[in-house]
Amino acid sequence: MTRSLSAIRFAIVASALSLTVLSGCMSAPATEPSVSASSTPEASASAAPEAPSSPALADLVLSSEGLGPMLFGVTPETDPALRIVQFDPVACTDAVTGFEMGIVAGDEFAGAWLVDPFYELPPTPESNGQPFGISVDAAAGNLLQRVDLYTSDIPTDGGVRIGDDRADVLAGHPSAALVPSGLTDIYVETGTNGILQIEVASRATPEQDTYWASVSVPDGQVLYIHAVETSIGVFSVAGSGNIAGGCNFG
Repeated sequence: MTRSLSAIRFAIVASALSLTVLSGCMSAPATEPSVSASSTPEASASAAPEAPSSPALADLVLSSEGLGPMLFGVTPETDPALRIVQFDPVACTDAVTGFEMGIVAGDEFAGAWLVDPFYELPPTPESNGQPFGISVDAAAGNLLQRVDLYTSDIPTDGGVRIGDDRADVLAGHPSAALVPSGLTDIYVETGTNGILQIEVASRATPEQDTYWASVSVPDGQVLYIHAVETSIGVFSVAGSGNIAGGCNFG
C-alpha cells in the first residue's frame, strides 16, 4: 500500500492601510494595500511504499478456495517475503527425523512442504507447532491440493474454528450440505475451485457414542477442518490418520 501525505501551507500578511491628512488640504489618495506571502508552499512529502509481505497468522482464513492468498490449483508462493509454506528437500531424511527408514537426500520422499517458520507455534504434547499442513500435486508442478488446520488460531471464512460446536457451524455456514460419516457429520461447502469440509463429532448411534465417550468428546464438537481441490471430493479424517503436511513415507 502506498501512502502519500501532501501539506501546503499559505500565510497571507496584509500591510496596514495608512491615511495622511494634511491641514487645509484635501486628503491624499489612500495607498493600495500590499499583499505578500510570508512563506512558500512546502514540498510534498511522499512516504516510501511498503514492501509486500505475507499475512500474519491471525489474518489467515480457510475457505473453499484455499488458505489466505494460497489458492487451490496454484503453486504456493516461494518468495521468502511472501510465502506461507516452504519446501524443505531434506526434512524427511533419516538424518533429520532420526528414523531408520533408509531415506537420504535426493530420495523421492526426502522432502516435505512445511509452514514457513514465521507461522510456527510453540510445540505441545498434542502438536508439533505446525498450525496447518498442505498437500500438493508434485506431478503437476506442485499445485495446491489440500489444506488441513491443526489450530484454533485459523478460522474458516464463516468464522468457525476447531473446538467450536455444531451451532457455530450452522451459523457460520448456513448453506453447507450435511454429509454423515462413520464417526462424524461433515458440513460441506463447495466453491469454485475447492471444497471446505468441517467435521463435527456425532454421538447419534451407540457405536459413535461409545467411541467419543472414550475420549471425552461431546456431541457436535468441531474436530477437524480441511479444504481440498474439487476433484478430491468429500472424506472423513476422524480415526483415519489421513492428514496433510509433514513426511510421506509411502
